[in-house]
Amino acid sequence: MGSHGSASGGDGVHAVVDSSPSNQSNRPSRSNRSGVIIAVLKTMIVLLELICLWGQFVVVVVSGDIVATYPELASARWPYAIAGVLGVACFEIALIPLWQLLTLVKHHDVFSGKAVSRTDAIIGCALAEAVLVMFVLLYGSLAHSEYYDPAQGISIDVAMGAAAMSLACIVALLLLAAFVLLLIVMRSLLKDAIAQRDELAEVI
Repeated sequence: MGSHGSASGGDGVHAVVDSSPSNQSNRPSRSNRSGVIIAVLKTMIVLLELICLWGQFVVVVVSGDIVATYPELASARWPYAIAGVLGVACFEIALIPLWQLLTLVKHHDVFSGKAVSRTDAIIGCALAEAVLVMFVLLYGSLAHSEYYDPAQGISIDVAMGAAAMSLACIVALLLLAAFVLLLIVMRSLLKDAIAQRDELAEVI
């Protein structure tokens, strides 16, 4: 009986010893997977930055083509073009703190407090984007311009916006509001997690 008990005890020791290397081997594999995911996300951020730069150029060019086709909208070209370029710039700037957040995740430093400031930066970019969308909505709804039609020989009062554009701006504002609220909730949860982590560190 004693030998059997010692044998079973030895098996238990062997089981514990055998399980620990497998757990340790799983950690690098998980770290490698997360590293690959972060690398893919950062590659997507670089591609988005390049697409945004190209998009800013396209906004200016397309606005000129629209004015060439509809000369009565000439006075609205630059307000819309500048708002479009700045709107894309807000998205570009928001990608920078997003990149930094991914770096924090890679270094397991999310709960150091640095993530809160990066989240604030993204919220600020979203709010700036909402201001630009609101400007486009108000400008398109309220602005008018006098255009002299040489074919008819009369001046025409032309509205600088369209119903479809106003609807698109309203939808964009709702989406931005939902995005900002989501980030505020996540920021609050992050701060609570950081506070709890600090309290636990003091206890330990």
